[in-house]
Amino acid sequence: MDFALYRTIAAQGGVFTTAQARESHSEWEIRVLVAAGRWRRSPWRGVLVDGDLPDSPALHVRAAALAVGPDLVACSSTAAALWGFDVLGPETLHFLGPPQLANRSRPGIQVHPSSLGTDDAVLVDGVWVTPAARTACDVVRLTAPIHGLATLDAALRARACTRDELVAAAAAQSGLRGVVRLRELVQLADHRAESPMESRMRWRFVAGGLPAPDLQIEVPVDGMRRHLDTGWRQQRVGAEYDGLVAHGSREQLRSDRHRANQLTQTRWTLLHFTDVDVYRRPHQMIITVARALRLPCP
Repeated sequence: MDFALYRTIAAQGGVFTTAQARESHSEWEIRVLVAAGRWRRSPWRGVLVDGDLPDSPALHVRAAALAVGPDLVACSSTAAALWGFDVLGPETLHFLGPPQLANRSRPGIQVHPSSLGTDDAVLVDGVWVTPAARTACDVVRLTAPIHGLATLDAALRARACTRDELVAAAAAQSGLRGVVRLRELVQLADHRAESPMESRMRWRFVAGGLPAPDLQIEVPVDGMRRHLDTGWRQQRVGAEYDGLVAHGSREQLRSDRHRANQLTQTRWTLLHFTDVDVYRRPHQMIITVARALRLPCP
């Protein structure tokens, strides 16, 4: 056993290059260790992983970082996943470097030059990443609008950053593409949103011209306190997102119907929407809410 190599592997978070292994092992020995499961190959040529470590997003990113170079910094949705608020889950990993960066992208890895630099990078799970607030703002600017509010809500819910930090990060990105929309969404961001799809539904309401709804509305009923995910207090209208995971069981269906009947008795109008409404027929969803609010259809 070469203790120098294993100290290097430990210092690098369980990942190492074949060039590092060749300093103390022959090609045959490397193949034997891989076949025995002591080491395993990463998705990127020339990078190996300690076989005793379980797969994890952080380990995956550490291997990718070793493949593209230690001077780069994880960014965008890759950094968001390490901070704990990724709502996209794409297969491509994203890294950032200086403006004059030569192209180091490879299958599954996208490398971006940055005009803002990487001097503010933070170490998370053994990977250098962009700060949480900057990461959230990058994702909002560079992805589809429907994911923007979901990302900001998730960042606040994960306590990865504060609203003030988001405001400051948005100000630092002045002049970049999408920053106007980013600043508008930062004002709407709310840690009380319980899921990305609830946030996407809320964004549809606001983008469709409806008044911004409140979140987690408490309604006393039958000696209990029920909560509405999203709603408009004055008009007593609630909007709920029904996902299959959270609302698909028989027990949950019974509970939801009992809760809906209780709220109806208190003169609340409860509207239910699904992913099809949010993604495929948002216009009809907005019309439905506008009618319940007794407002002109936007």
